[in-house]
Amino acid sequence: MKEAYTIIDITQPVTKMSACFPGDTPFDYSLQASYADNKCYNLTSFSMSPHIGTHVDAPAHTLSSMSSDHLVGNLPIASFIGPCFVIDLCSCSHEIRLIDIEAKIPKNLPPRILFRTRVQTYFDKFEAGASLSVEVIEFLHLHKVRLVGIDTPSVDDVNSTDLRAHHALISCGMVWIENLDLTQVKESEYFLSAPPIKLMELEAAPLRAVLIRFEPNPKGELPC
Repeated sequence: MKEAYTIIDITQPVTKMSACFPGDTPFDYSLQASYADNKCYNLTSFSMSPHIGTHVDAPAHTLSSMSSDHLVGNLPIASFIGPCFVIDLCSCSHEIRLIDIEAKIPKNLPPRILFRTRVQTYFDKFEAGASLSVEVIEFLHLHKVRLVGIDTPSVDDVNSTDLRAHHALISCGMVWIENLDLTQVKESEYFLSAPPIKLMELEAAPLRAVLIRFEPNPKGELPC
């Protein structure tokens, strides 16, 4: 029986080859125990910056305070789950402005918006790309958007010294996801599921992001 929905993984893989911001801790792991050591199990440990791969930033990433309410563990999980819309700005490499998206905004804007700006992503290369302007963030906030996501390393230009987009998102009470893989996604409506790991003492966390596209039945109705 054909499923009434399609699941699309929009998470970047994490390996020792994964690119990271210059100066960040790359992903690495070591084997702590194994069958080769006469154990009955395998056990590893790993280290990495929480900003590698697909991840969420918490306000503490760009605020001076590391108080608990600014950390990942206290982000509203409901913001990461629910209806969303993917805006295709394929091959865009500049700061996304309102004029770039006005014609693409759906009539009934869902509370989660993802920006597709790349047709190909090389996970082993650190590549700058599109970023978000403050005017776009404020426009989306005005229309009750709670989450934005982008397929580049940062919502700001990677050379930014003031991180205006980060601070605008915080001021608007929005959450954001960086380093998505949207190469296999078309501009359309979806259901997003992308809860971050509940790391109570960190300013960022990896997450597993998926889009679900529900298929209408022969009567044109979507499944419940």
